[in-house]
Amino acid sequence: MKTFFFSLTFATSLFAENYQVENISLPKNCPPEVGGIDFAPDGTFFVVLRRGDVFRAIPKEDPKNWDWQLFATGFHNGCGIDAVSKSKVRITQMADFTEASDTDGDGTADDYQVFAAGWGLSGNYHETNTLTQDGKGGYYLAIGTASHNGPTAEHTLGEYSKFGRRGRNFSSVKWRGTTLHCDAQGNITPFCYGFRMPNGIHLDQEGNLWCGDNQGDWRAATPFFHLKKGGFYGHPSSLVWDPSWPKDKDPLATYREDLDAYNKHRTLPAVQLPHIPMNRSAGEPYQIPETFPHFPGQILLPDNNSQRISRIMIEKVNGEFQGACTHFLNSKRLRSGNHRIRFSQDGKQFYVGQTVRGWGTPAEGLQRITPLKESEPFDIHHFNITPKGFRITFTQELAKAITRDDLKFNSFTYQSRWTYGSPEENKEDNPVTAVKQINPTTVEVSLEGFSAGRVYELNLADLTSKKGEDIQNTLFFYTANQLPKS
Repeated sequence: MKTFFFSLTFATSLFAENYQVENISLPKNCPPEVGGIDFAPDGTFFVVLRRGDVFRAIPKEDPKNWDWQLFATGFHNGCGIDAVSKSKVRITQMADFTEASDTDGDGTADDYQVFAAGWGLSGNYHETNTLTQDGKGGYYLAIGTASHNGPTAEHTLGEYSKFGRRGRNFSSVKWRGTTLHCDAQGNITPFCYGFRMPNGIHLDQEGNLWCGDNQGDWRAATPFFHLKKGGFYGHPSSLVWDPSWPKDKDPLATYREDLDAYNKHRTLPAVQLPHIPMNRSAGEPYQIPETFPHFPGQILLPDNNSQRISRIMIEKVNGEFQGACTHFLNSKRLRSGNHRIRFSQDGKQFYVGQTVRGWGTPAEGLQRITPLKESEPFDIHHFNITPKGFRITFTQELAKAITRDDLKFNSFTYQSRWTYGSPEENKEDNPVTAVKQINPTTVEVSLEGFSAGRVYELNLADLTSKKGEDIQNTLFFYTANQLPKS
């Protein structure tokens, strides 16, 4: 199947008013395909490029005048980086997790050691890996599957599975499609299974582990997952490496023939991000720090296939996470290819690393995002579920009371299957039956036909705040896996 890129047209003027987007010039004569970015504790900024080079610089206010230095080279599609110090980095490349150190102080790495290894490599171009720290000196590693669009090599690294070689996105070698835990000594163990291409993984400030994935086979839309040890997250290929899965059983054939068993086994996404209107290809999630002036504590999810970054509002319902999504930034000033995020050390701005392997333009490079206003833009700040509908909290007081006509709700379901993506199914309108003003910024709405197991779409009218600001977003989606019990 060919990959098609769409030109998505949205109103972007409000986003442009709230954020400055700057292009950071990378070193000349090297492809600006950013695999990963990170800050060392002393403030040195590192970037690993997909073609193998690692550069470092001290950030400057002038985006065109950074003094880049080549620190290390030779990495095979490095996509995850931990800048341990200004003289040491650890990078996940296709075949392993390698540490590069400058031991003689000349500014260039002279010592390369494998920090951890154990997953397989089939030779397929799609088998990238990335990381997040575990808060205890170790890491979680997201290990991607292979794609049917590329072959496997005659000689592979690690164990090989004939069952794992089947399917659109496959796991022919060990632990592909698996999240691994790597301890501080480099020992690796499987953590959870069921991923297609988790292009980014993140441990938030509360110790919750998150990742997204790409729409495709066994992915109805772009999912956002809360990860737990031993969980299965819906893509069957990696189950061939789960010790509890029968060795003589093909997981793809099993779940293709028995969707009921599949749905009982898998963990649902905390948030489903519709493919065209919201996020086409999830990059690395990253929690907004408390020092950032807009939406602290919420999660950004860059779109690797469009000029936008999603904002995710999470809550716990009956002990499990679920929540809503909208756009944080949707602007033609932003490139596509967005897949890595790091906040500056003071938390006042953030950087976005970009690459889509040459599949679209403008899609490669490094950008810096800075709020132009200390106060939050007029938008929905919190989107919480109630037994009968939703409680919606805005960032500012509204110019006038909200009425039913200002809120248009509909809902639908998704069913992940072996096919590529899924249409919205079982669509229905959910008219607002009541609106209750809780305080100057918060309303509760009750909906007709409100039930669990659906994604609710909210289309807002063009509201105005009491300060005279137009609302930044009018489109929101809430994934109602459960309704609160009370």
